[in-house]
Amino acid sequence: MAGNGGRKPYLVVKAPGHLAGTRWELIHDAHVLGRYGDIRLTSPDVSKRHAELRLGSDGVWLNDLHSSNGVLHNGVRLAPDRPVRLAEGDVLRFGSVELEFHGNGYGVTDLRDHQRRRASGPPGPRRGPDPDLPTGPLHHADPPPVDDDARSSSTRYLSAATQLDPWFAEVVVRQVVDEPYRALAPVFGADLGVVTRWALSARRRRLVRDLVLCGALGALLAVLGIGLHENLDTINSGELGGTWWQTYAAGGAVLFGVAWVTVAVDRWVTDYLVLRRRLAPGRYDPAKTPPAVSGRVRARLDTVAERPSGNLIVCSGYWPFAGSGDQVDSWERPVDIRRGSIRPDGTRRTPQPFDTGELYDVLIAAARMIGLNNLRVEERLFVDGLSVAPDRRLLPEPGRPPLSRIPIPVMRGMPDGLGATKRSYVSVEVPAWSGQLVLTMYLRAVLVQGTLYLEWSAHALLPMRSWYYTVDDLPHRTAPGAAARALAAALPRTLPALVRAPWALARRAASASRAASGRRAQRRTIRGGYRFDYGASLSIREFASGVDEGRYYVGRDLTRALFTTQQHLLNTIGDFLVSKGIASDSFEQVQQNLVQNFNDNRVQAQNIQGNVFSNVRHAQGGNLHVGTPGRASAPRN
Repeated sequence: MAGNGGRKPYLVVKAPGHLAGTRWELIHDAHVLGRYGDIRLTSPDVSKRHAELRLGSDGVWLNDLHSSNGVLHNGVRLAPDRPVRLAEGDVLRFGSVELEFHGNGYGVTDLRDHQRRRASGPPGPRRGPDPDLPTGPLHHADPPPVDDDARSSSTRYLSAATQLDPWFAEVVVRQVVDEPYRALAPVFGADLGVVTRWALSARRRRLVRDLVLCGALGALLAVLGIGLHENLDTINSGELGGTWWQTYAAGGAVLFGVAWVTVAVDRWVTDYLVLRRRLAPGRYDPAKTPPAVSGRVRARLDTVAERPSGNLIVCSGYWPFAGSGDQVDSWERPVDIRRGSIRPDGTRRTPQPFDTGELYDVLIAAARMIGLNNLRVEERLFVDGLSVAPDRRLLPEPGRPPLSRIPIPVMRGMPDGLGATKRSYVSVEVPAWSGQLVLTMYLRAVLVQGTLYLEWSAHALLPMRSWYYTVDDLPHRTAPGAAARALAAALPRTLPALVRAPWALARRAASASRAASGRRAQRRTIRGGYRFDYGASLSIREFASGVDEGRYYVGRDLTRALFTTQQHLLNTIGDFLVSKGIASDSFEQVQQNLVQNFNDNRVQAQNIQGNVFSNVRHAQGGNLHVGTPGRASAPRN
């Protein structure tokens, strides 16, 4: 389109709030919008194929594809098959999803305009606010573009991990499906529902495999037992000649062949039909995710879809930053804000009052100006899981999980003194390397009697275990070629798989029994009015993380993103204090101390061979240690 500098037009989500800022570029000639469209809108009041956008030489045209709830264009309902041309800033509504059309980029607010105005201010004493200081509120910049989580690389890799690693698939199901009353730790940049459905699909396939293997093992033991029983006299007499054993050997060979084919089919389906055809780069489509079978599971996934990661994080135990990974940096500093800044004539200004909400608004606007794609910046409230139940604004229904998003006024109305169990932070989430690295930084400000107290904490989600990425390295094979390779690979694994099958089924039954018993106990606790911990601890992304940065440049990018973002926010705080007529001496001393500590080795990313983060804090307290039970570095099927 003309006037966009060669960039593609795009859509930005305005509502619902948890999707706000998500952006889709219109890169094809035609795009279908809907639950199963090219642009996936997951709201239940959106049709599977709701509407279509077409790019032509004369602009972008919108057409209603006979949807159930219709399409609103700037508040006017469109007639089906009567396309309209879109203009810059048009508001489109599909059910409860509201989008805004853009053909050009958007502008942002420069938070340092007041510094350029100060030079022209006339000297001399003044009454009231200084005219060389900003008088109006600073406005938010538009959120930076955010990709659809369902189509992200993180979602694809986590989905592939459930196919490669049975332990991880069990973790996903246990965390998401078997805890229906607890909050879920946010999985930044990934669609938890898609990953869970792939995990359930892998578990069903493994259950079928183990049932067939268990049946084959039972039949094989029965054949051997019958053969031994009917020919016991012959065996005892030592007359082992003849052909009596051949019938039983043939039967045993057939049953072993059934087991071999079963293991081979499971491997072929996993490697070829699922990983190669459904989850490989260029083939992944979240609309083709296997559906959940159980009604209870479908209801739970509907609840998860209603509560995506938002600005309310309900945590369990010691660590509040559930889902953020391992702590890589932290500090706390007080800043004296009692003295006014000096005017050109030597007199001091009277500091203008402000609250932390005003400072947070400025910090959020400044962070959004960093200009990184998929940057997520917002104010988040962290609540202890044992403290959420009495507050119906956070937990409207005790028999359901807490909300994941609340209005900002509710958040800022929470008590904020010593001992508070609900605390808000400005959150800056920086993903890199297609989601292999996620750096999340939290900044909190508290005003106490002429002091601005600043608290900073930074956390990193490291790349996943290296073999979770093997979905990108699968060789191109035909179906017969993949089947032949599966047969060859399955042969040495058949006997161990036969032996393990009964134990796998027993573990599966015991796990299901424990999960059902746990749900009943939780339900009794909630209905009885007893204290219940609604909080989350670790996210599935944290369970999937490896123990080091994997590549030299990942560590370098982590360090750069951490320190440049921190410096950007500190500069913004300094500019904000100056704009309020507050002397900058105390804050400049804080900045100087932090700069001197930039190289204190709190971030260990300096070994070109891939150094582990030996000095970071793990989410459960103590040093980083991420491992899986009974496993080294390869999948176990």
